[in-house]
Parts: sequence; structure tokens; C-alpha cells
Amino acid sequence: MALRVLGGRYELVGFVGRGGMGEVWEGRDRVIERRVAVKLLPHDRRDASGAELFFREARTAGALNHAGVVTVFDLGQDPDDGTLYLVMELVIGRNLDTVLREDGPLQVPTVMDWAAQTATALQAAHRAGVVHRDIKPANLMLTLDNQVKVLDFGIARYMESTHKSSKVIGTLAYMPPERFGDVPADARSDLYSLGCVLYELLTGSTPFQATGPVAMMAAHLNTVPKPPGRVRPDVPAALDDLVMALLAKAPNDRPASAAEVCDRLRELSVVAPAPGAGSDLSGADTRTATSPLPGAGPGAARTPVRVPGQAAGMSTPTRRISRRTALRLGIGAAAGVGIAATAFALFDHNSPDHNIPDQKAPDPRLRWRFTAGNAVTSSPTVAKGVVYIGSVDGSVYALVAATGERKWAYPTGDKLEPAPTVVGGVVYIGGNGDVTALDAATGNKRWVVSCDSGLELPTVVDGVVYIAGYHSVTALDAATGNEKWARRASNWGFIRNDELDNPPEDWRFTSPTVANGVAYIGSSKRVYALDTATGNKKWAHSTGDLVGSLPTVANKVVYVGCNNTVYALDAATGNKKWAYATDGKVQSSPAVVDGIVYIGSDDHHLYALDAATGNKRWAYATDGKVQSSPAVVDGIVYIGSDDHHLYAL
Repeated sequence: MALRVLGGRYELVGFVGRGGMGEVWEGRDRVIERRVAVKLLPHDRRDASGAELFFREARTAGALNHAGVVTVFDLGQDPDDGTLYLVMELVIGRNLDTVLREDGPLQVPTVMDWAAQTATALQAAHRAGVVHRDIKPANLMLTLDNQVKVLDFGIARYMESTHKSSKVIGTLAYMPPERFGDVPADARSDLYSLGCVLYELLTGSTPFQATGPVAMMAAHLNTVPKPPGRVRPDVPAALDDLVMALLAKAPNDRPASAAEVCDRLRELSVVAPAPGAGSDLSGADTRTATSPLPGAGPGAARTPVRVPGQAAGMSTPTRRISRRTALRLGIGAAAGVGIAATAFALFDHNSPDHNIPDQKAPDPRLRWRFTAGNAVTSSPTVAKGVVYIGSVDGSVYALVAATGERKWAYPTGDKLEPAPTVVGGVVYIGGNGDVTALDAATGNKRWVVSCDSGLELPTVVDGVVYIAGYHSVTALDAATGNEKWARRASNWGFIRNDELDNPPEDWRFTSPTVANGVAYIGSSKRVYALDTATGNKKWAHSTGDLVGSLPTVANKVVYVGCNNTVYALDAATGNKKWAYATDGKVQSSPAVVDGIVYIGSDDHHLYALDAATGNKRWAYATDGKVQSSPAVVDGIVYIGSDDHHLYAL
């Protein structure tokens, strides 16, 4: 469904990401029925000169007709809020920053090929009088057929003109020395940035290991980097010379043109070893992995770390993008083939709004991964081959369970931390103050009811929606949203100095789990069992601390997380059977399948515990807090993490 229409033609159907140069959305061109990428740049309508510069730069960039440059289809300005927008081809693949992080060290011939393709695209732009100004791995897209496409031509100059507080817009780790003075950027500035990219692709780190902006600027201005051949012995001497020439401080000391760079790379590739013939670092006893420098900001260099690698002499396949990789990185389906589109690579990955964490070696348990626009703390719900999930980006997503392909997205305007509930072809989800019912097949709205603040996971049983928030537990008619009963916390209020007056005995309820006519629910201090017909209390178990997860009932046992502990309670009496402590808060709700309790923790792990004893079976580490609750279907565990990813194990 369309979230917004620009120029009466371009439907925004899914939020992709936000970076230093605006937002990127997946869109649909109504006129010719094709999928596009739309970049939105905020703009003050009163700044007519800025809009004029944007249109001039965008038209110039749009005139570039080269296979290595992402095509600009259209541009315009929203009359309502002044937002400027670019409509571009939707590229399928990964950017080179992601490739580095996920695939690790790259083969020398592969690096030279990608750099030569980039140089060819730059030469076409430079001939047309267009300078990019922000060449970096995140702006270089690698398609499924190993073609490199350059993104965001023309935008850096416009952004620089609109940021009055700074004359420099770009990414410090790849910025040429002349950009820090009064010398305007030209074609040779792009070549310096290309040298930084080439250095990183070869060694796994940027040329300068500076820990802050001032130090990074000083390094670009004054420090001669160590040749990549000293970091990686299999780099040919001629390639070493080319990289160092590209990184010359004075523009006149660099190669004369991008065409010269391409020619030198192509000449080198003729004599370079073939892929898999030992040129890959992983063919040695050790390989180079990368991780951010502690405390480094956007664009900071990455430090090489020597880690165990493949034994010498073992062949290494060419690093092509597999269909599975494309699917798990995707945003939406490419027509006809089910390949996922990674339009999210079009925005600035160095923005703190969308940090991509360093990746470990691929884990064979990982089936696919879907990237939302913000943290995924909502738990997945799987029904009839579809995974339903909410995100802090404010949308509900429906994904194909087998591939991660997106079916639809519905924007609620709320941060969606609770999991969706799917019953009878309807998706129920609680936001900050509303309960929403959506059609499971289309994402169309059925009804919305204002209920309470801080709403949790809805529970739907026998035509009744049970939901709770900070102050109440409520039962609603599932068909209409009408209230059946509500049980509220004790009265509480504030005195003039904003401190609590009459603190409540209990508050911040979890949503109920309903079994055999009993609703089990957690609060700030207890776990309760309530009669579903009346809301009256049957028993209460004191935890002494906030119950962070929705209770799960299996085989007459209630499993629940509180602070950093997982509890198993007798469902009839509330008596404790066992407890398991983790290294972080347990805000994830347990899933119990075949005698195993699956539950996440703020210590970044998903745990599998024996349901009868509480003993640990195994644990899986992610790169963020696991506040999402697992869903287990057909031998696959689906889990969301604060690292922006949904995992299928």
C-alpha cells in the first residue's frame, strides 16, 4: 500500500533507511509500473537558491548515461513541505562496505576489477563535468552479476551548500587533503577517495588509523600511509605504486585521469593470479578481519585484526553474491524472480542513525536476514508461511517466511515494540496508545482503538483481545474493538516537584497469556493469574522486580522472564519450579517447543533451556540486545535483535 505519493506518480511503499543525506524509500512508478528507489532530502521552501542548485546538480547527474552509474529517472519537490526528491533505479545487490564486513578479505584480482569498474564510471562522470565528492565503499553497489554501480552523484555538492555551519560534506576516512582547505574538489579529488577505497578493499582497513575527526584530518594532510603491500604481501608492487600515487597529498601528483587508473588496473589484471590461486588472504594461515576503532565516529578507520584462517594451499571460490545472500539482505522482491532488492545501500551507512555492525564469519545456521529501518525489538509471529513483525521505525511488516521477501508494510506512527498477534486472518498489534487490527493478507486497517500507554502484545482467544499497558489490563471484542472489561492499577499521581505521590502497588503490566480460562500476566512486582471472564485474581507470585516478558504456559507450567532471570512457575499455584540467570535483563518472552525453552536476553544471546530443569542446551550470540521473543516453526527459530536484524536459525 502507498504511504505517500510524490508528483502524483511515485508511491512510497516502504521505508528503507535514513542517513546523513536524507531518507531512502522503496517506491512504485504508477505510470510505467516499475519499482524504483526514492531519495528524499529535507529542504526549506524559502531557500529558492538551494532548490535551484539541487535541480541543476541532479539534472547534470541524471544526464550521465553509463552502466556504472545508478540511473536517475526523475526529480521534483513536494509542494506540501518542500521536500526534494530523486527517483532512481532500484539496484539489486550489496554495497562494498557490506561486502567487506560480511565476506571479509577479498581476492586481489576481484579488487582490481571492482576498482577498474569504478574508475570507468568516474571517467564518464568527469568527462561530463561531474565530480562525485563522496566516493566510499557504501556508495559503490555490487550487483548480482558483479557489476559495480556508483551512487549519489551530485548530492554531495547540494548538501554542502545547505550546511552553513561546515564547508565540508563527506566521509572523513575517504576525504582528500584539499577538501580541508579552500581548494575546490575536482576529478583528482575523486581519485584520492578511490585510492582510499582500493586500500581498504585490499587490506581490510582505511589508510589512516585515526581515532577522531581532528586526527583523521591531520593524517590526510600530513601522514604518508603504509603501502598496502606491507600489510598484505600478495599485493603486486605495481598495484602498490598505483595506490600510493592515488593517495598523493598534492592533486598534481596523482594520476592524470580516471581513465589512466582504469588502464593501469586492467594491465595489472592480465598478469595477476586468477581467483582462487592463492591471491585471497583466506588462502594463508591467517586472514584479516575488521572492527571499528573504539570510540571512533562515522567514517572512522577499521583496524586489521589477525584471526585464524584457511590453511595455505586450499582453494578459495570467487566471492560472487549467492541468491541466499541477496534474499537475506533484501528489502523487497524483484519481479518474477523473488530476488530481494537492497535499495537500502543508497543511503549513507556512516550515519549513526543506521549503523551496520561488524559481521562475524557466516554461520551455517543462518537462513536469511531482513533489514528494517530501525531496531527490531518486536517478536516475530509466523502464520501460514508469513512472518509478521513490528519495528521501532513505526511499521508493521509481513515477510515471506522462506525467503524474507516483504509482502506489505503498514505505518502506524508508533514505535512497535510488542509482537503482532495473528488470528483468523487478522493481525493485532499494540502501539504506544492504540490497538490496531489489520487484514493479514493485505495490511489494510480493520479498526483502531485507543486503550492505554505502553501497550504490550495482544492476546486473542475465543473472539476476545486481551491487552495491557502501564496502567491497565483490558479485554476487547476482537471483531469490533469494543471493551468487555478492564482492570486498572492502584491510583497514583504526581506532586508539584514531579516525584511520585501515592506510588502504585503494581503497574506496567505485560499482556496476558490465556490458557484454560485463566489469563497469566506480569507486572512491576508480580506474576498474576486472572479469571478471563471477570478479571478477578486467582493467585499472585511475587518476583520483587519488573516482569519484563510475556508469560508462556506449556504443560501446566508458566515460563516468564524477570530482571536477568527466567522463571518456571506451577500454573495452578504459582509456586517456583526452577530459575535460570543470564548476564542481562530478560525482556524477551519464552517460546516452548518439544521440551525446550527459547528465550532472549539483553546480553545479546538467544538461549535454549531444558523446560523441565532449566539447564542450558545452547546459546546463539547476535550483535545487539535480544529483546524480541523467538518464534519456532518447522525446526527454525526466528529471532529479532537490536542490531537491526531478524535471524532465522
